[in-house]
Amino acid sequence: MFVEPNHIFNLMDTNGRRSDVLNALKVYLEILEELKETWPSEKWGTYPASLAQFLFYEKALDKSKDVFQVHRKYDAFVQALGAERQTFIDRDEGWVQKNFARFARVLDESIEKRARHYTSNLVKMGFSTEDRNITEAGYAYLRGSVQRDALEGILPLDNINIALLRQLAKLKIFGESRQGRRQYYAPFLMALTLLLEGEAVSGHTFEIVVQGLSPYANDSLKEAIRSNSVTAEQLEEIICDINITLPGELAGKSDLDYAVFQTVFKSSKSNATISKAYYAFFCALRDFLQSRSHGDYERLLECFDREDAPLINKAFGCGRAVFDIGNRGNHHSLEEFLEKNAGHPLLCATDFISAFYTTYARSKWIDGIREYSDTTLRLLGATGLFKFKRLPELAYQEVLSRMFCADRLREHIFGEMTEDEYRRYEKDEDCYLGKNVSIANIFHYSAVEVETITQQIEDHLGVTTAAAANELLVGQKSADFAAHIRSKYPREKVIELLALFSDRRNDLKIKKEVNDAATVPTIYEYIVGIAWYYLSNEEFDLYNSFNLTLNADFEPVIHAGGGEGDIVIHYPEIVVMLEVTLMKKQVQKRGEWEPVLRHSLNLKADNEPKETITFFIADELDYNTINIWRAVASASLESTNTHVPVDGVVIMPFTSLEIRDFLQNNVYYKKIVNAVKTSFASVPAIANTAWREEIMENLSD
Repeated sequence: MFVEPNHIFNLMDTNGRRSDVLNALKVYLEILEELKETWPSEKWGTYPASLAQFLFYEKALDKSKDVFQVHRKYDAFVQALGAERQTFIDRDEGWVQKNFARFARVLDESIEKRARHYTSNLVKMGFSTEDRNITEAGYAYLRGSVQRDALEGILPLDNINIALLRQLAKLKIFGESRQGRRQYYAPFLMALTLLLEGEAVSGHTFEIVVQGLSPYANDSLKEAIRSNSVTAEQLEEIICDINITLPGELAGKSDLDYAVFQTVFKSSKSNATISKAYYAFFCALRDFLQSRSHGDYERLLECFDREDAPLINKAFGCGRAVFDIGNRGNHHSLEEFLEKNAGHPLLCATDFISAFYTTYARSKWIDGIREYSDTTLRLLGATGLFKFKRLPELAYQEVLSRMFCADRLREHIFGEMTEDEYRRYEKDEDCYLGKNVSIANIFHYSAVEVETITQQIEDHLGVTTAAAANELLVGQKSADFAAHIRSKYPREKVIELLALFSDRRNDLKIKKEVNDAATVPTIYEYIVGIAWYYLSNEEFDLYNSFNLTLNADFEPVIHAGGGEGDIVIHYPEIVVMLEVTLMKKQVQKRGEWEPVLRHSLNLKADNEPKETITFFIADELDYNTINIWRAVASASLESTNTHVPVDGVVIMPFTSLEIRDFLQNNVYYKKIVNAVKTSFASVPAIANTAWREEIMENLSD
């Protein structure tokens, strides 16, 4: 990934940035795959040479309705096309010559450009090439399919975790070409090194260091990091202490009128109201510095008591309070204020205008780092290795410290490549970044080194095989997950959350309560699984029953896929599958009938002679869906995996509120299972399975 000088790298383009990063990557890959299947001749390009970018944007809107709710220019474009839409799609030569100039700007800037921005995130991660062809790594992430090496096999991570881990381990931020060479910075290695030896690092420091470093760092700083002669806190200070040049408009000024002020002190949102808030703070601070009077102090405090105070702190305090003023309603006296803030650059500078601008520019720089770090932290967390609930820390730190050598990692945080090496690494169609390469290969471990590391981990865990090491770690993770559920999602909390899913206006509240990096349907699946865990009196392994990818803090991030049911629970006497959906009842026929039936048939075939049952859980139920599930119990069908006959498949529908009521009334899962079994036992089987052949014979007579 390339970054320009004096810019901060970002792993998700600001145009279309969204909190559900993992889901976005998967959705965009799905769209690219669909386009290749349905429009195989379309290359990635702009209209009229290609439809690809237009079609991608349309599908992105359709698949992410909750994210992209407002798209007025696209709507106006489609409305303007009207009945000529198909002519536009067909790229009729006469129509293009007559109309393209009229539509070209909005098509490029408001539709195709957005498609380019959204998919640029796939390119940055190595999931697609610049021509938007899905890479090996992209397919590994999309399908959740990886062939693990010996080291990856030890870690208690799912395939999505591993696919992300591999790509982040390969990620390099490249600078511009200078004399045929490019410097690079590897942020994942920096993040891993900061936490590998177990030293405490604040969340703020971690963000600033990992996101704020760049390939343009000076040689002395790079050497200090390689030699481990600089602390994380010192690195933070160095990154924040950027060189700032005073704009010409401010040079030699002792005061500023609003006309000049607003041209320099601007919000990224270009909002005049925000500029006025900045100017009010400027004037209040200027007057206070000139008088140091109680009256001007009170007017300065008013800037931090208004509703727009967070804007001031964001622009001039790096997101924190600009000054220590005490508590709201109990501010420091003037004397206390001066004592508490002695040495503050805004209070003791000889050149107020310069100090004010420097504070603003530095805060803006740091705010940019923290803004872009949001996506980086989400991706790190989704590897299953980085925890951010309290202080940043590594899951399985003692295992990882044997898998990776901090000194060896430091040697590769910074480096350089020739132009040819750079192209082969991430620019060519068949580049290294797009390859599905295992961790041992990424870090160039020899077979002997892998064997040595594996032995060290086994010795540390007190086991004799790598498989036993993985089993032990998975067991520990399962126990920790259960403890997390009891702590954060007690029965009462789950009852409360289940009631929220009926109203999509509660989506933001649900995401805030659980994880804003996940979609609401993913959270619904997570909460329903927890509800069933309590209905079962915690008698099964919840962690291993989920088909969800969790972050290292045990929160859901994405459905893992893989063609299996949502939640599969293995009790001693029966296998229960929960199929969970938030689809409206009007579309359940199209979206749920086939996959739910397929999963149920394969579950029964795979677990014979053990009994199986599927519970279809939705916020609302379609009448036909309810009765179709009843009817299939009478039919003789076959599994789609092995094509063996399957009779008597049981699929019982419930609503969210019915599950909530079971929880409130302490209904035990066996009572639910037995009631369903008793009812379905009365469904008569279709005895004549050759009925179609008989009809055909009669018709042929």
